[in-house]
Amino acid sequence: MTIIQTLGAVFIFAPFIAFILIFFAARKTLNRRAFEVAADFTTLLLFFAIPVMIYAIWNYEASAVVCFIAILLAIGFLIVEWKKTKEIKVLAYFRKTWRLYFLVLTFAYFIIWIAGFAFTVSEFLLDSF
Repeated sequence: MTIIQTLGAVFIFAPFIAFILIFFAARKTLNRRAFEVAADFTTLLLFFAIPVMIYAIWNYEASAVVCFIAILLAIGFLIVEWKKTKEIKVLAYFRKTWRLYFLVLTFAYFIIWIAGFAFTVSEFLLDSF
């Protein structure tokens, strides 16, 4: 059980490792779709990783904020899709929304990572003087 917990913790704190592993594992069988499969799984990990990272760095619970932003993005994207095409294909909409989440969450992950690094370094430098 501790192996599963350790792997889960590694993938939560470093979802890009899961992305790389899934991409290379799926590349042999899925060829071009390997990136999509890796991105889909990593999106799920990022939904957990972002609030955990924010809590670990700033001690702030951000799960509700992440869910609220995800809902706002879905609503905004639905309005754009509805304006563009009057008939919405639900499965295609969900797939596009999930990919949008991947892009937004990956960007947020790296921004939080850089901000957390700067926060930790500045805290270390202020404590040492």
